[in-house]
Amino acid sequence: MSDETHKTGDWTEADLDLVVGDYFVMLAKQLAGQEVKAAGHQRALRFVTGRPGGAIEFRQRNISAALSLIGVPILKDFAPRWKLHDQLIDAVDRQLSARPTLIAAAMRPPVLFTAREPLHLVEGPPPAFEPEQLQPSPRAEQLIAKFDPAGRDHANGLLAEAGRAAVLAFEQRRLREHGRPDLADQVRPARPPVDLAGHDILSFKPTGEERLIVVKTTTGGVGTPMALTDAEDALWTTRPDVFRLYRLYDLGRELRFYKLRPPQAAPPVEAEAV
Repeated sequence: MSDETHKTGDWTEADLDLVVGDYFVMLAKQLAGQEVKAAGHQRALRFVTGRPGGAIEFRQRNISAALSLIGVPILKDFAPRWKLHDQLIDAVDRQLSARPTLIAAAMRPPVLFTAREPLHLVEGPPPAFEPEQLQPSPRAEQLIAKFDPAGRDHANGLLAEAGRAAVLAFEQRRLREHGRPDLADQVRPARPPVDLAGHDILSFKPTGEERLIVVKTTTGGVGTPMALTDAEDALWTTRPDVFRLYRLYDLGRELRFYKLRPPQAAPPVEAEAV
């Protein structure tokens, strides 16, 4: 213990497992709606690892960054800190693989079963991603492939339906607020095979032009990877004038979203109508 108390060099595998495992204990409490007393956990970790609190918090924020790459909710007290090392990713992989029920709980937050109205959306700007989010290391790529956040979200029908309902209500409300209740009444889910393939919601600009909206929903954070289907990708390419992607994230906390559109659709001077 005394040797570790003064150690400031590389972390041992055992110490990383302790910190990562403790993070997941706190995360399980957060997902269950229980109070998380991070200070008490911090004191215990300082005692068992001999590491100072600042060094432990750095690792906890690294864990948040790793979880952001694989679409697992993070502890709200520990904002992601990038510059991930393979040894930390290895520990996250080991500890998360030993807790399959944690991902299951993260994918099915209570709000999916208790909400009687469409979930309320809070809009924000597209995020500015860190370099490691845009170009993960080979070891981080392995972690993403193993836990496949885009595939998990796509297969979660209940999650996808909640996201589509939230966007439908948002679009209807937006058009009514802009004095177009006539258009709000025409907003609806896509109807295959009558409608063009590759979108979820038919909506409109206040000026009357169509918007074909694809909705991608995750319980993970703003940086959770997503993927377009072949039909969505084709629509993105062939109809950039009407294609819009709504990325919903943090479902289970404050459900937020941002919009993306193909670069070809961007007007040269003025922003598009709301």
